[in-house]
Amino acid sequence: MRIVAVHSSPRPNNLSHTRVLLSAVRDYLHRRRPDWEFESIALWGQRISVCDGNGRCFRKDGCVFDDDAERIIEQMLDADGVILASPNYCANVNSTMMTFVERTTRLSHRRLLTGKGALALSTSASPFDSTEAADYLRRLLGSYGASVVDAYNVGSPMIVFDYGESEHGRTMRRRVDDFIDAVSDPPRHVPDESFGIDVRQQLRNNPEFARRLFRSDAVYFSAAERREATAHDTDR
Repeated sequence: MRIVAVHSSPRPNNLSHTRVLLSAVRDYLHRRRPDWEFESIALWGQRISVCDGNGRCFRKDGCVFDDDAERIIEQMLDADGVILASPNYCANVNSTMMTFVERTTRLSHRRLLTGKGALALSTSASPFDSTEAADYLRRLLGSYGASVVDAYNVGSPMIVFDYGESEHGRTMRRRVDDFIDAVSDPPRHVPDESFGIDVRQQLRNNPEFARRLFRSDAVYFSAAERREATAHDTDR
């Protein structure tokens, strides 16, 4: 099995609470499943263009932007399990993660992570249980179609560098155990509800909406793509 963990911390090494948490997750995962591959991908410093909402990815693989976001998305698609992790900024994920998330629209609108296990993580400086970022990432992974387990946030992580027998350590291990089960047996962890929809199916079911959404706009679509869209409507 291959696990890909994507995180958005701007801090290096042990200065990053998110990286420290991911390291603890990786180490425990390797103890439980030593033959599983684990790759951590830092979004900070990657070349990720801001989504312009052109909608091309709803109908076709790939994006109009050829950058690092596309490579990371392909790695997520090739993985058996996906982890998203972010520091909590202003009660949500930070802007680095959000910029990447907006580029993953087709994962939600085509449910492309169906059959994969998933885990959402966050860290926050608050001493309170500030779970907003992790909860958002959990809902997002569910919208991708992934079999996502309960999210995990670490509050006041400045003193939590030992994930041994502390409550933080026990909770982390429970979440990773659930994640291992979700990767191994995805149908057991399919979310009860999700905001993700298969846009392509919706467009097939609603051709008039499709014509309005994918209008003949040269800013967004090439002439060839417009002909393809017209032929698709004619076939219906």
